[in-house]
Amino acid sequence: MPMAEHHKNIVRRSHHRSEKFGIRKEQVISNKILSNSDLKENLENNQELVSVARPFINDLYHSLQDSGFIIILTDKEGCILHLIGDGQTKKAAKEQNMIPGAFMDESHIGTNAMGIALKENTSIQITAQEHFISAYYKWTCSAAPIHDSEQSIIGVLNITGFKEKVHPHTLGLVVASVRAIENKLIGNQMQEQLYQAQYYAFAMMNNLSYGVFAIGFDDSIQWVNDTACRTLNIRRSNLINKTITQIFEDWKRVKEILQKGNTYHDETHQFNIKGINEKYLFNGLLIKAKNGETLGFLLTFRSYRRVMNLVNKFTGMRATYTFDNIIGASKLWQETVEYARSVAKSPSTILITGESGTGKEVFAQSIHAASNRGESGFLAINCGAISPALIESELFGYEEGAFTGAKKGGKPGKFEYADGGTLFLDEIGEMPYDMQIRLLRALQENAISRVGSNKVVPVDVRIIAATNKNLKKEVDEGRFRLDLYYRLNVIQIEIPPLRMRRDDIPLLVNEFLKQKADKLQKPIPALAKNVHEDMYNYEWPGNIRELENFIEKAVILDGNISFQSQEIYENQKITTDTGGSDDSTQDTDEIISIAEAEKRAIMKALEKYNGNISRASRALEIGRNTLYQKIKRYGIEVS
Repeated sequence: MPMAEHHKNIVRRSHHRSEKFGIRKEQVISNKILSNSDLKENLENNQELVSVARPFINDLYHSLQDSGFIIILTDKEGCILHLIGDGQTKKAAKEQNMIPGAFMDESHIGTNAMGIALKENTSIQITAQEHFISAYYKWTCSAAPIHDSEQSIIGVLNITGFKEKVHPHTLGLVVASVRAIENKLIGNQMQEQLYQAQYYAFAMMNNLSYGVFAIGFDDSIQWVNDTACRTLNIRRSNLINKTITQIFEDWKRVKEILQKGNTYHDETHQFNIKGINEKYLFNGLLIKAKNGETLGFLLTFRSYRRVMNLVNKFTGMRATYTFDNIIGASKLWQETVEYARSVAKSPSTILITGESGTGKEVFAQSIHAASNRGESGFLAINCGAISPALIESELFGYEEGAFTGAKKGGKPGKFEYADGGTLFLDEIGEMPYDMQIRLLRALQENAISRVGSNKVVPVDVRIIAATNKNLKKEVDEGRFRLDLYYRLNVIQIEIPPLRMRRDDIPLLVNEFLKQKADKLQKPIPALAKNVHEDMYNYEWPGNIRELENFIEKAVILDGNISFQSQEIYENQKITTDTGGSDDSTQDTDEIISIAEAEKRAIMKALEKYNGNISRASRALEIGRNTLYQKIKRYGIEVS
């Protein structure tokens, strides 16, 4: 369709709408004008449009000045937001209420360029009689809609002059100015989006739990996040443009690894910064552009101790007992607990002694939980349960390739896992003599070296050791190093056996009954009076562990248990295991004490296995340490 015909059709539709709106041709002014307060609010709502459009309107007016035109900016409803122009034309427009706050849409003044631009979403020029109201016949108006980035109309730009000034170039000026305004609005929006994206990126980077360095090809620090600044206690301004090797000596090796396309992942190092002695896990990667070009490097670091604490937390290597879990009201027991509580916050090494089953690890965990290291890891290792060939790697870790079967990448040892926390060395008296030397060196230097490595790794570990042996005697007999003994025995806590705190037995029985009934999902059984009396009078060589096991049996059997038949240390079973009774040493009609029966059973087992403690203890179904204690108690000589 020819442009002229298209124009006529638009004007015709607008006239038809004007008639429907009830606009009168003899109307002379707009019938809706905002109050000053409402206009102020409207300007605030359209602040971005006005602020962006004004410079372009001023430039446009500068080119049209003294040519008899006014320039009008409206909002999306046709309300005039801003008006500028020549004096005479502006005065004549004001007489017809073409002022800020007046509505110039079709529903208020009929057919006009601003109203059609809003309704038809098109640029248009309306002159003389094309207006619906006769009072506007003297005007020529050129208008174009202004769109936002989503192509929604947000306003109109219009040039109005007396009809004699009509020229098609006027509409071109309007359209060009509108395009410039729209581009500026889009640019502002993109700039805002970029700013917000940058803000979010920086907020995210600065709130990461690990430190981040961005490093250029010349090894200069280009950027560093807040976490790194806080961790290293250095201002960002004191790091930017500094060479990374000034604070991280291993950088050249890291850079070479990354440039070769290899990974640099979770390696342990330290910063060479005064006052920063902590170890960190470092990771490095290349910063690449979209085309694959390498722009620089990222170096991240996080606290090694914190990582180890997380590992300990989720692998159960944390203390579960506290002093509140320790049951007992006897004077001797309370004195022991209070003494342990009083030394808990001390950084000193603690040696816990006591018979097997007295609860040495419970005390160790409680001391750790009450110490300043309570939030860090608690790791335990039984020095008697690990073969001499493995205990070194368990304690100190190993490097990749250190021995056959070593894991790729190596493995930290208990000392590294416990960094910042507590390492519990149970059965310390069983530690091989040559390992005692390495342990002593680690305690003296607060540092270890992994198996297969010469690299010294600083560690901050509190040691709690435990034994049921007389370490002084072990020293005298050449099985334990004197210097290690004194290094461990800074504070000694001796846990009394259960037979020395008999008044606590009823408390322990009640607690174990509740625990075992809950564990086995059974009702708490009632135990016969004589069972309670026997438990009170029994020696309990296996201490709390033996009592706990007995109570579990009682719950399983619903309380139908005979204490005496249960606790003769299975004399008859031992006799069966060793090939029947010996008439020369046993008389089935003889009445003997429980202790004598136990002594005879031990002597029989030792005789059968030629003094082999391990085989005898397995036959008797008791631990090696317990067997040693009983041999000592009964004065049995072992060949």
